Amino acid sequence: MKHVISTAEAPAPQGTYAQAVATCGEMVFISGQTPRRPDGALVDEQSSFEEMARQTMQNLDAVARAAGCSLAEHCVKVTVYLRDLDDRHVFDHVFAEFVAQSPPARAIVQSGFTDFAVEVDAILVR
Repeated sequence: MKHVISTAEAPAPQGTYAQAVATCGEMVFISGQTPRRPDGALVDEQSSFEEMARQTMQNLDAVARAAGCSLAEHCVKVTVYLRDLDDRHVFDHVFAEFVAQSPPARAIVQSGFTDFAVEVDAILVR
């Protein structure tokens, strides 16, 4: 059994997917979040990578909270997709603001994004 999770505090899906899905009340799978504001507008490309990363993590955090979870307490795995791997240190600084107490397992993958510089998905356990 699955339960779809949705919140207006993060941008609505841009395609055929849910913001997150919970299974059997234990696991929550959060779809990739990008640097879009809750209204769906992308953070200005002229903004710093740090601002883009922070908006992305705020979106991930909003979806986690909508699932009744917190990134710091429930996140067990994230995958980070970066257009430029040189941004990984800046991303790590922002990421730590959300999970420093109890960091999850993490993978960083280089991506060929053209519209944005970062995307993050997550798996949480309640």
